[in-house]
Amino acid sequence: MNGKNRIHNLVSCAVFKTSIGWCGLVMERGKVRRFSIGYASPRQLKRHIRNDLGDDICFKHSAAMKMIIQKLMHYCSGQKVSLSRVPMDWSSLTPFERKVLRAAARIPYGSVVTYGGLARKIGSPRSARAVGNALAKNPFPLFVPCHRIIKGDGSIGGFSARKGIILKKRLLNMERLQSTRLIK
Repeated sequence: MNGKNRIHNLVSCAVFKTSIGWCGLVMERGKVRRFSIGYASPRQLKRHIRNDLGDDICFKHSAAMKMIIQKLMHYCSGQKVSLSRVPMDWSSLTPFERKVLRAAARIPYGSVVTYGGLARKIGSPRSARAVGNALAKNPFPLFVPCHRIIKGDGSIGGFSARKGIILKKRLLNMERLQSTRLIK
């Protein structure tokens, strides 16, 4: 493999600070492979990324990465930003997980859906728990806004990102969901 191809095939990572904590954007071949949010320090986040992906990571970022980071920074500062056109690498997910996450990606900013409601949207009305399990494996939080999915009784439900439910509540509040639009 020549040097140019090796660089192209490296996993690129950017670690940056936002109002919700340190975030890490991991890309490979022009697609988001993983996004981590809510870390207390860059050292902690880099350790997590290296433990997850190994040491063959380049901590330099391309122009495309910089544009995505800029969108994320705007989102984290409370601006309504669309992240739906960002290319993502879905290959690590099962077909069911992809179906769930793609449906969750279509939940509009400022809206919430229940786990059961999302299960109905994907044609599996009795699989609310399986939907929750798929959301727990979401490698693209914010891009796939799993924080917008709540329990059927209106309570917050879980959140697998760092800082868990505290961060989920903060994201929902940031989107001004005190006057939430519930999509059935």
